[in-house]
Amino acid sequence: MLRKMNNLNKTLEEIFQILSSCRKLELNECPVRVNYAQIITPIGDMSPVLFNHKSKLKNQIIDITSIKRLIEVLNHNDSIIRLNHIGFCYKVASQENEKKRIAEIVQKTNFHLYQEESNDDGLWLFIGNTKKWEKPLLELLPIEKSDDRWVEYFLPHIQFDVDTNLTAEDINKLAKKVFSKNITPYHIIIDGITYIVRNRLGVIDGVNIFLDLATNSRNVKFHRQNILRKIS
Repeated sequence: MLRKMNNLNKTLEEIFQILSSCRKLELNECPVRVNYAQIITPIGDMSPVLFNHKSKLKNQIIDITSIKRLIEVLNHNDSIIRLNHIGFCYKVASQENEKKRIAEIVQKTNFHLYQEESNDDGLWLFIGNTKKWEKPLLELLPIEKSDDRWVEYFLPHIQFDVDTNLTAEDINKLAKKVFSKNITPYHIIIDGITYIVRNRLGVIDGVNIFLDLATNSRNVKFHRQNILRKIS
């Protein structure tokens, strides 16, 4: 188990190192840390929940130099605004029990727990402090049940979500230029507006890794101060 964890953690450490090359991403303010054996968050090590239910996809990760190149271009063009959040999506036996567990742990920290209302079965939780709305959050999306036949493949996943000042078309062109045919950008569209262009970097030890580049259509301050509801 430790060897497998090292494979995932080594990749995550490499991504953290690449992101840290951009001053605006403020990784020193990020509520997630990675070492050789743990993925450290305000609610503890995330490794157990990730490895509890692995993806059926085979291990395959994009060349790390491509990720480095993308961040370099975004940074050079002054297109990066901030690190919005690092998110974890994983399967659980009970969403309600998981929410209770998380809330009890967060109460013992200096952070707050927030929830974004969903029109489906999704439980969208965020940990941080929205009074400091520009700082990165930790996102947790525990999945209890889903009719999506792809859930066994795209769970669990970790996503690095970066705010940019670009349009969806700009991000799409850049991603295709840097990643070539290795990645097909996926647009997350709400009410006809693309808010995120998702780039699936691959799978390591049964865990998917995504790089989400948010478009200039996303209003972070409004979302954090008006959409997120404080639980604790």
